[in-house]
Amino acid sequence: MPQSRAATVRRTAVSVLPPLIAAAAVLSVFLSVRNRLPDRIATHFGAGGVADDFSGQSAFLATALGLLLADGVLFGGLTYWTRPNPDAQRVLAVIGGAVAVVTGWLVVAALVANTDVDDTSSVTLPGTQAALAFGAAALYAAMGWLICGKAGETETVSGPSADVARLPLGDSETAGWTRIAGSQALPATGALVLAAGIVVGFTTGWVPALPLLVTGAPMALLTGARVTADRRGITVTPSIAPWPRLNVPLQRIAEVTHRPVHPLRDFGGWGYRARPGASGIVLRSGDAIAARLTTGSEFVVTVDDAATAAALLNTLAERERRTATGG
Repeated sequence: MPQSRAATVRRTAVSVLPPLIAAAAVLSVFLSVRNRLPDRIATHFGAGGVADDFSGQSAFLATALGLLLADGVLFGGLTYWTRPNPDAQRVLAVIGGAVAVVTGWLVVAALVANTDVDDTSSVTLPGTQAALAFGAAALYAAMGWLICGKAGETETVSGPSADVARLPLGDSETAGWTRIAGSQALPATGALVLAAGIVVGFTTGWVPALPLLVTGAPMALLTGARVTADRRGITVTPSIAPWPRLNVPLQRIAEVTHRPVHPLRDFGGWGYRARPGASGIVLRSGDAIAARLTTGSEFVVTVDDAATAAALLNTLAERERRTATGG
């Protein structure tokens, strides 16, 4: 279902406000205790919460604020650009906000732990702080999920045009179509990003490593995706895991065709891609399902035999629309 402007603003706020609030909290706490902090403060904590790495005050503050603002820009941008796909938009908004809550909490906890200490090597950060940080993030995720709400009302649009392909089905017949779409670029890229996140985690800290880990994990999972066309619409899931699942229901589909897609030329890369007026799952070059949504935007999935899936979806979407209107 298409997103209203109010829904897009609300979901973007769920993603962007926590990084901004966390950045303001970090800066406020830093300025209030600055004169009570040592020149070199403990910034990384190993086993037992004991400090094992240190940084200057200015470098620590700049890194923390940079991470929080980058979180806001990255997830705020993704939330805005994925507005044609409300389900994915909702997930991205909540993840962005939750990551900022964890980051902001741990940075403030580190500043408090360094306050009024003479020997920074004695600074500790109890594991309870991490537990509280992730607990607060989980609470915010639940609240954010409710604030994001469900997709908006379906626009009134005509069904598939007369000249698009359809798969002949009787009124009492049903059918489904499914294929595996493979990728070579995404698993390799995801593995590299995950490896970089692990290295950053062990050498610099797990807080700055979070963006890399959060980005690399879903990329590494996309060795392939199962694409299904049936009464639920278009459903895409990783071939090796049941989640994350992306679904475009029949109610949001105006008509479906197929066309060639080039990842770099058309979408600037591989994976879940979004640009003004179009979004989709782009795992390779070649034929793709191309669905025109009720919003007027396009959703594509690169997969073999896209023509058959498009014809089936046109038949099912038309039937769904007739049923909804009592025709």
